[in-house]
Amino acid sequence: MNPQELMNQITNLGNQIRTAAAALAARAADSNVSIADLEAEQARLNDMNKRLAALQAAYDTAVAAQAGGMQRQQQTQQQGGQQSRNLGEMLRSNEYARAFAFAIQNGLNRRTARQHEEARILYDALTESGGTPTGADGGFLVPEDIDHSIRELKRTLNPLAPLFNEETVTAPTGWRVQDTAPTTGFPVVNEMGTITSGDQPVFNKVLYSVEKRGLILPVSNELLTDNVANLFAYISRWFAKKLVITENSLLITLLKTLPATDITTDPVAGLKKALNVELDPAISAISTIITNQSGYDALDQLQDDMKRPLLQPDPTSATTHRFKGRGVHAVSDASMANTTTGSGSNEVTKADLFIGDGKEFATLFRCGGFELASTDIGGNAWKSDSTEVRGIVRLGVTKFDGGAMVRKTITV
Repeated sequence: MNPQELMNQITNLGNQIRTAAAALAARAADSNVSIADLEAEQARLNDMNKRLAALQAAYDTAVAAQAGGMQRQQQTQQQGGQQSRNLGEMLRSNEYARAFAFAIQNGLNRRTARQHEEARILYDALTESGGTPTGADGGFLVPEDIDHSIRELKRTLNPLAPLFNEETVTAPTGWRVQDTAPTTGFPVVNEMGTITSGDQPVFNKVLYSVEKRGLILPVSNELLTDNVANLFAYISRWFAKKLVITENSLLITLLKTLPATDITTDPVAGLKKALNVELDPAISAISTIITNQSGYDALDQLQDDMKRPLLQPDPTSATTHRFKGRGVHAVSDASMANTTTGSGSNEVTKADLFIGDGKEFATLFRCGGFELASTDIGGNAWKSDSTEVRGIVRLGVTKFDGGAMVRKTITV
């Protein structure tokens, strides 16, 4: 095969590699594409790159032979081991991954990328592979690790804040007015009789305060530079998760100040009594059951006399269940820990069930919004050559109506 025929094959294969690499880059950014599929596509690209390197080596050999340069070919063979190693290092480097991503994002090929300094290493890799970077339409070698995305662990945080009253305030401390329900109705008045005074409205002052909470996350500048993914978008989501964890912790801590009553003897009867008797009918009608995974599992095992599960699916949500029409909201056991007493055969583990209307029970106060800022100059960033990302939030929870929620425990 003459050099021209080899160059035609190199050009065609280069076009195929460029198209396949662009498709792989797009699919790597799609979280719905499985890792197995990505690895298979990347393996095919690596095979195509090896074939391209072989064609380029054959082309170089043919050109050298025509020019009488067999001595150069022998030197190339002697140095092949060292060049292969250098090429592998290039394809594994973060610099090459960034350059390849730059070329893909800007639609560059071997002709148009020459004017960009960011693509220099792409030509160096072609030279190291034994080929020539002079083609107009050929493709670049694909990096060994094209997937530089950040893979997040999927954990359901289940924010509790929507189940409670939420209010944004402008001052770190303050108070709200709460009226008490009237205790008596209208008394009987005889004709021409004297109308007496009744009980007066009574108002309570409910104080609130918020605390400033903050966290600094140092991020190395090398990571910011080397990662092709949008690292700051990930960091923003990371801080948002920390915010949900903090709010849940504050609300659960307040819930656990309620006195607990054990209903493990007859869980069904205990739950019904809480809804029918212990809560005001107005509260009971809009109640929610808040528990953890263990408590939810215990409720999910309950059956009536006809062996039908007492937790019924919510017709408005495929993943939500209800008990006597009240929604059941479950958080992780890590967020709401179980309580274990005794040891050995006497060990008993119980989960909390909070039943009632959270919006009447307590208010989550936020002062201002969630603040997120970064700097590479202040703090320790200058000394450590890093970027510091700071998150600040001001939160507080206050109980308003202690009778709007009851706490039960169930053996799990």
